[in-house]
Amino acid sequence: MTLHIRWEAVAEGETCVIAVPFCEANLIVTMTGDVVVDASWRTESVREAVSSLAKPFVAFLTEPEFVELNVTMLARGSAHRNRVWRALLDIPPGKTKTYAELAAELGSGPRAVAGACRDNPYAGLIPCHRVVAKSGLGGFMGETSGDYLALKSRLLNYEASRMQK
Repeated sequence: MTLHIRWEAVAEGETCVIAVPFCEANLIVTMTGDVVVDASWRTESVREAVSSLAKPFVAFLTEPEFVELNVTMLARGSAHRNRVWRALLDIPPGKTKTYAELAAELGSGPRAVAGACRDNPYAGLIPCHRVVAKSGLGGFMGETSGDYLALKSRLLNYEASRMQK
């Protein structure tokens, strides 16, 4: 899986929201012009037909080992958080790292890495779900239990099953 990102300082134009159903949840991609300004998961059901705008995202999520996705994203976050988010892109589908392992690679602390994962505005595309705690799943999208943690488990299981084929 390859996600190619071009970062932009500003986003201009009309805003549209694209719902991408996947793993019993929806990736909600918000774009201003042709710039992705948010890509977050929602666990509540959105019953809409998949628009043509959603198709590249659906392909990227369902076949992560084969699909390349080229997107332009709004630059957000601190320099440290951007380093963490770039490092997340290097974790292959079906694999995980602990917060401590990723922190050691970056010369950071596990809590700082966890904070960057928690505040990732592009969690649906930049895979913070692949970072886990030493003692289990850890958190996902600011939750340590509940629907989002269940989604993290489904995403990891889906990717692991794809990689075993």
